Amino acid sequence: MKPDQASTGFPRIPGVTYTGFKTTRYLFNYGPNFYKTGIPTINPPLFAPPYQDNPANGPIYPSFVPKTDADGNDIAGIRLPEVQVPLATYTGWALRAAPHNDDGCEAAGQYIPFPKTKVDRIESADPRLSIEERYGNFETYAARFEQAVNDLVRRGILLPFDAERMLKKNLEDVRKRNLFSKK
Repeated sequence: MKPDQASTGFPRIPGVTYTGFKTTRYLFNYGPNFYKTGIPTINPPLFAPPYQDNPANGPIYPSFVPKTDADGNDIAGIRLPEVQVPLATYTGWALRAAPHNDDGCEAAGQYIPFPKTKVDRIESADPRLSIEERYGNFETYAARFEQAVNDLVRRGILLPFDAERMLKKNLEDVRKRNLFSKK
């Protein structure tokens, strides 16, 4: 998938700049036979400043990313319970705008919390549903999270021992964060 916002389906979250995943990485020249033999004859490879988009450094390899759901969470792969029953948008990238871009922290990831209430969502113009709108209360969230954990066990992806620990830790952490209104 092309790394542009329209192709991926990543939502326009207030305060989150979608950079297009532009990260400069070159196909370095380690010598004419490196990709056949694995033996570099030019090491380290030659490259020249400036590193950004410099044709002298050779071609830049393309970056491809997975499509996302309406919350901005990746669709591809095994969707862990935290992504199936989300409280936030979780990304595997954290690109920054210049002058701090290409600082090597591209894969640090982000946790972009959902608004807590519908009022918060409307006031912030966040397109993602609030925690309140999604689950209503902690009990509903906990039941859905437990169902997601049990589904991974049923599919043979998660061991029962790990499922118990995952469920206990998540529900304790969520309860401590006081994300649900007391009604």
